[in-house]
Amino acid sequence: MPKLPRTQCIGVVENTDPSFHIDDIFSNLYPGNIIITKRLTNPLIDKLIENKDKCILHLTVTGMGGTKVEPFTPTVEQTLAKFITLTAKGFPIENVVLRVDPIIPTERGWANVERVMSAFGDSGIKRLRFSILDMYPHVMDRFESLGFPLPFKTFHAPLETRLEIRDRLLKYGEQYGFEVEACGEPGIDSIPCLSQKDIDILGLGDTIKLVGSAGQRENCKCPANKKSLYTGKPERCQNSCVYCYWKD
Repeated sequence: MPKLPRTQCIGVVENTDPSFHIDDIFSNLYPGNIIITKRLTNPLIDKLIENKDKCILHLTVTGMGGTKVEPFTPTVEQTLAKFITLTAKGFPIENVVLRVDPIIPTERGWANVERVMSAFGDSGIKRLRFSILDMYPHVMDRFESLGFPLPFKTFHAPLETRLEIRDRLLKYGEQYGFEVEACGEPGIDSIPCLSQKDIDILGLGDTIKLVGSAGQRENCKCPANKKSLYTGKPERCQNSCVYCYWKD
């Protein structure tokens, strides 16, 4: 399809953590933007406040921050404190999505998920997005090198496992007041990171029409309007998460 004009595009950060590239990313904003981060730093908070009318924040909290799985990611408690600072400064709560991504379907993994949902249950956030661990060969090697048991050895978790995860999260959602959305999971109804819901929240429903496909991974349903905000070379960021799809 023809290249879309900039006025029809939505910027997204998903190939790095924006906290490490704030100037590059926020100098390149589109009419609407989706900022995905595990690290809600004070400088990032300031930029989000400055651009609050054109940004949706996907705040990724897995419950594994500070562990060997996410060695340099803030803990649940640290992230919640920063989130409270963000909203106290005026960032609209309806522009925040809690992202539990990825879920590792083990007993400890579920304890982490419930801890996140319990911590943010009274936050005012309504939308919760999830995805499940993708077992790339290099990710499997990282888990094995750390002596972590593998929850499964296929790229995707078995469909039965994925459906169990969805159903369990829906129950948690009812308990804690979240609308649960799956992100790009085969065999499960999924909502793209950039959907009409996001366009409407940003007040762009009358000016931006979502079209085509971004042409990313097989189960991604994001439209062609999605454009990367990070202009640098994609690489494994300083969070150093074991499950990162980028190789070292």
